[in-house]
Amino acid sequence: MSPEARAVPIAALVAGLALAFSVGVVVAQEGPVAAMFSADQQRDASLSQSFSLTDLPATQSANFPLHVHLSAGDLERALDTTEFRPDAVVVPTNTDLQIAAAAPATQQLLIERIRKQPAVLRDLESQIAKRQQQAPAANAREPGVMRIGIDTFVAQLAKGGDTADKQGALPGAVCFIATDFANGGAVDRRELFAQDRVRQGVAACLEALDAAGARSLALPLMGAASSTLQRNDAQFEGQRALRECRLINSTAGIALGIHDFAARRRTLREIGVIQWDRELTGMFGVDPGSRQAGMAQLAYRTYADQVSEAFRKGLAGQKTTAADLHGNCGAILDAKP
Repeated sequence: MSPEARAVPIAALVAGLALAFSVGVVVAQEGPVAAMFSADQQRDASLSQSFSLTDLPATQSANFPLHVHLSAGDLERALDTTEFRPDAVVVPTNTDLQIAAAAPATQQLLIERIRKQPAVLRDLESQIAKRQQQAPAANAREPGVMRIGIDTFVAQLAKGGDTADKQGALPGAVCFIATDFANGGAVDRRELFAQDRVRQGVAACLEALDAAGARSLALPLMGAASSTLQRNDAQFEGQRALRECRLINSTAGIALGIHDFAARRRTLREIGVIQWDRELTGMFGVDPGSRQAGMAQLAYRTYADQVSEAFRKGLAGQKTTAADLHGNCGAILDAKP
């Protein structure tokens, strides 16, 4: 990854975030990510198969395991609940780093909360302006400041310990990964979401936030664009099946990024990958007493097993291909970057 892709030097982040991340530095057995994982497991028993915990071993630079959680929940809960709030988050953005743009929608979860703190918003806008002044990716096929899945931008949200604990629901830092164009439409470009691209951005974010001293981190599935209809779908299988393929692909790419980073980590102890629970219930939820309940539950179990397998393979450094899944996901999982 090019040095230009990081607007905030790691040394500056360390200086700015050291105090923020030292709040509550006594390491508990259960960090904020684990606490949210445990609570979310009890909220909806019908989504129990969407939860898994993998411990990656200690390394030469970190003499403790890395707890990697895959869960069904909501990033909003990680932002708004003090005991669930991690040191840092990874959030999707657009290729122009326009935080007021509608796409991607997940970005607005964080920006809405930052707007409640004008000083933090002004500082974030200043950091973004410096990044936007840097040379773009210089690829005519990928217009904008950042390339989807590859380029990242790390922003500091707390200075000198003036953190979320005092003012509101903000982690200490955020790493943005481009997953859409400012006006939307990236979903029509399947090659932009190849696993080998997503893994680059995720690994870069994790490395930067780890170097800044983060101990806990949460990120949503990103780049799935699963809530809207893909206009140019040459192999359309039905909207739910298409969404399944996208979400599995996103999970696999994120897990690969975690694998690529894990051996170099120093401070990160827990990572939470959040599958949006409302999306899952929208895909598979039916009235428990309906005639379709049994078929819906079987479809959900099949999907959850495939997600878990893709996550496990990714953490082991193995890509997930269409041959690993039932159905026709070749156009998405086997896309060439």
